[in-house]
Amino acid sequence: MELIKAIGNRLFWFMLKRRGAKSRKHLDALSRSAVRTSEQTLAKLLADNADTEYGRKYDFAGIRDAEDYRKKVPLSNYHTYEPYIKRMIENSEENLITRYPIRHYALTSGSSGAPKHIPVSQAGLDICAENSTVLCIGVMDEFYRTTTGRSLKNGYCLNTIEAPLSETESGVPKGTISGTVLKPYKKLLRYFLTSPDEILFPTQEMNMKYMKLRFALQERNVVCLVAPFMTAAVDLFTWLESNWTIMCDDIENGQISPDIHISQELRRKLEAILTPNPKRAQELREEFQNGFKGIVPRIWPNFQWIGSIGTAGFTQYTLKMRHYTGKNVPYNYLEYSASEALIAAERRMGETAYVLVPDGGFFEFIPVDPEEQEEQETEPVTLTIDEIEQGKDYEIVITNLSGFYRYRIGDIVRVTGFYNEAPALAFMYRKNQLISIAGEKTNDEALRWTIARFQEETGVEVNDYSIFADTDTKPGRYVFLLEPDQDIPSERLPTLRDNLEKNLSLANLSFGQKITTGVLGRSKLCIAEKETYMLYRDLQIMKGVSPNQLKPIRVIDTPEKRKFFFGLLEKESD
Repeated sequence: MELIKAIGNRLFWFMLKRRGAKSRKHLDALSRSAVRTSEQTLAKLLADNADTEYGRKYDFAGIRDAEDYRKKVPLSNYHTYEPYIKRMIENSEENLITRYPIRHYALTSGSSGAPKHIPVSQAGLDICAENSTVLCIGVMDEFYRTTTGRSLKNGYCLNTIEAPLSETESGVPKGTISGTVLKPYKKLLRYFLTSPDEILFPTQEMNMKYMKLRFALQERNVVCLVAPFMTAAVDLFTWLESNWTIMCDDIENGQISPDIHISQELRRKLEAILTPNPKRAQELREEFQNGFKGIVPRIWPNFQWIGSIGTAGFTQYTLKMRHYTGKNVPYNYLEYSASEALIAAERRMGETAYVLVPDGGFFEFIPVDPEEQEEQETEPVTLTIDEIEQGKDYEIVITNLSGFYRYRIGDIVRVTGFYNEAPALAFMYRKNQLISIAGEKTNDEALRWTIARFQEETGVEVNDYSIFADTDTKPGRYVFLLEPDQDIPSERLPTLRDNLEKNLSLANLSFGQKITTGVLGRSKLCIAEKETYMLYRDLQIMKGVSPNQLKPIRVIDTPEKRKFFFGLLEKESD
């Protein structure tokens, strides 16, 4: 059995490396003709969908070029397509917004709490498959060949993704896109991933942190870790720090802890593939007893890289993950994507800007005036990829491969440069992640910069943070909520509060001016209890939110968040 597993692992890696190299070369070729590819993609989408209900409404057949497209077809949002999607799901109607068969519905939480159903065509699934983990392996293999002269090592991958799937009444899969992408390879994944099928495609609730680590830690030859967001990777090792003794005992005894709640049937099935391993358990105990700094390469000597989105709002978690991996493990930040489209992908290891994928859709850009965050026009002017400029910020507009046209996802990106003709995009913030009490308009980029300066100047490392607009006081004020990685004496809080206020005033001059003139009140600093943010994510998962979609809480903007976070305070300033 072990020989078959080893051969299967070698063959799977051989296949992945070949596909990864092909994806890498494909993106390179497209980037050299990004403008033409973009125009061709739009022309094909319009021609293919001209006879749909939406296409007839906006005369797709009469559109000659991108300029014509921008004049005839209005900008849109999810509400534009919601009636069509309802008919597609409930009545199995076709040719409404696309003539392409819908192979999946991605579920995202809507503003009203009702989930949005985002249709995904086969072409949309293919773009996701080729430009995520597959391209990542191609990029990482290129990196290792260039820097060491050797290919990536074969071994096993700790994948934190969970892909439970359900279906619409007509049998179309819905849930996370990764589930539908991975399902055809279900029988082969056992030769690549540490988790068995029952963990990757769960059908019942269980302690997922335990289950993922239980199977990963017994395997010594883990070479990489893939997580949708860096939060998932950090949560895994934060949990392990507190529970490693239980894990080592279970590996020694070849069991799943009796305290782990799963059905008896699943317990028997999983324990049947486990064997007692006292040697591995002792090896792990010795490493854990020496602390968790740099623990990843110590417990997995062949570990080579991490693939996870860790830029922008996830930067704090990337810094925290460095505590566990050390500074020499390469990080690949995967891709810049939304449920509606995979927009751009990392082409060079460790780069925080992503190269636009020219055949992933047709992309437009609304210039963002740094002095004016709010829209002034009902139908703002958009630019195409040959019209945008390096160093400037834009709201991105997508026409995807699955029936959304000129769709505003609300993301602000910065063009950091170009990879051949393809723009390199750094995600900056979401338009709805804006806090403004008196017109000062503080966004996530300013808050991120403030926290970075705060850590540098005070020596306080921050695990996570949020901000709250307190309008119950007169005048209104900002409340900073921090979860530090160390105990903070109460007498130090006013000084730390002053530092946050000073740096945010530098990041956002309007904020500072309004503090000085008394339009805004002095800020307040609250310290959250340890692991507060991880607990919030765990509770959201228990409520049915996919862990693959959990993003950092930067603005406390709902009564639910306010009640939770301010109910778990350790201390607060005056």
